[in-house]
Amino acid sequence: MQTVFVIIGVLIFISFAVAIFYGVLNFGNIAGMALGGLYVIFGLLINRLDTPNQILSAVIAFCVLSLIVLKMRDIYMAGKTTADREQVILVLGCRVRGNEPSTELVKRADAAYRFLLSNPQSVAILSGGQGRDENISEALCMQNILIDRGIIKDRLILEDKSSSTEENIRYSLGIMAELGMKKEAAVVTSMYHQKRAQMICKRYGLSVKAVSSKTKTALLPTFLMREIFALAKERIFSKTGRQ
Repeated sequence: MQTVFVIIGVLIFISFAVAIFYGVLNFGNIAGMALGGLYVIFGLLINRLDTPNQILSAVIAFCVLSLIVLKMRDIYMAGKTTADREQVILVLGCRVRGNEPSTELVKRADAAYRFLLSNPQSVAILSGGQGRDENISEALCMQNILIDRGIIKDRLILEDKSSSTEENIRYSLGIMAELGMKKEAAVVTSMYHQKRAQMICKRYGLSVKAVSSKTKTALLPTFLMREIFALAKERIFSKTGRQ
């Protein structure tokens, strides 16, 4: 049993640590590596317990890991693309480094481009403000990418004041209301981000479908773990009325 938990812990640690080699270090892989370390320590210490406590501790450890894996799967499955011919798409922002888009932002722009190309009657609301370390807003960065690829500017509406997913959606809804649009749209974002985005949309009465951009397989554990905590935070704040 000791060897099993040490191996599990090492595998967990590696699956989250690999994201660092792609330049990603956030709460997701920090929490994941910490979890792996705890399982290694647990494995090294479990033989010090008597047999009944070894069994009980092992069952609890497997249950905790199973719950985390099931929650990650739930988030992953919510990211499947379901949109078809929606008239409006909301493209949620992601980090810009100076003037350059992050990999995830490029992928969201890619997904928006493919949808707009297949649906020439659709328009996109590009959402995301300008952070302290960003020279341009995330919305403008996406607009530049899409215009460079041949999407006409008239089909691109900027929402460049938001600084969070909740604000992306709330401010975009304000634009939709001003333009007399129905509260129906497709949300374009990373597949691991869809569940939280859809939860917020539902809270605001926005009927949505998903257009998901793909994420590197090596980075999925990190982003899925981060989303577990982000979803918990979203649920707590929505119940307390905080944003």
